[in-house]
Amino acid sequence: MGNFIGDFFVMTKPRVWVFLLITGIAGEVFALSTMRSLDVGGFLYVVLYIALGLMGAESVSNYFDISIDRMMNRTKERALPSGRMKPSVALYGGLVLIAATLILSFFRSFLSFAFMATGIFDYTIIYSYLTKKRTAWNIILGAYSGGAPLLAGFYAFTSSYNPVAILMFLTIFIWTPLHIWSLSIRYRDDYAAASVPMLPVGRTTRQSMNVLFPIAILAVAVTVLTGYEFRLYFPFFIGIALFVVYVALGVYLLASYLLALAQPDKRIMKLFVSTNIFIGMFFVFIAIFSLLIPFVGVLR
Repeated sequence: MGNFIGDFFVMTKPRVWVFLLITGIAGEVFALSTMRSLDVGGFLYVVLYIALGLMGAESVSNYFDISIDRMMNRTKERALPSGRMKPSVALYGGLVLIAATLILSFFRSFLSFAFMATGIFDYTIIYSYLTKKRTAWNIILGAYSGGAPLLAGFYAFTSSYNPVAILMFLTIFIWTPLHIWSLSIRYRDDYAAASVPMLPVGRTTRQSMNVLFPIAILAVAVTVLTGYEFRLYFPFFIGIALFVVYVALGVYLLASYLLALAQPDKRIMKLFVSTNIFIGMFFVFIAIFSLLIPFVGVLR
């Protein structure tokens, strides 16, 4: 029984969904801080259903990806492709988790429910089932799902339009192809063997890196804009410090890309790691600065 639970948990790709859960938590913290609210029960309730939804979506996605994972060296030993777990367990277990998420989120906030529902649909159906094996632009079509947990967390507590929340979502949306395609360049042969048409499969490394250039520029621009808007929640000097932090994050991401562009064969995985560090720090700073708003923030 222990092995089964362990295999199911690992099958949900906790390294993926925990990161997405952190973005949802950042959205919650930002919303509660701007409202000057300490809703611990509501916070934990939303964390629970976002986590269940992410686990369920990953489980169903793994069910659709069995044929791909069996052909890729880096995935063939996972529980489903190796045969340690029955496909029906992944499918029905994932559907149960998704159903639980939709019920819990519906009773919390319709907007939060809508973002969870559309995010799960985008990831499982649009990305995993319909486009992953059919088009090189699959990750663009699936990028919405990466930002949906953040919006679900934020709109679990408010229904107001907020430019910082939208910019946070856009950062994830634009960051996703930069993150995934840098990994795809490294594992191009694996994707080719599994007939998954990731962008780098049909292009040279140089061509793929050139496609990443405007994406990197957009990611930097949205990062800087996030800092610019977020600073307005604070007195002048704190706001300037916050803005400098986000400019520095943008410079870090751009420098990582340019170094990889100069030596892609040697530095492509360093770019992939840098994208992880960038997005992690982006939301850590969102959470840290948000927690300051009730104490030193200005009313908006």
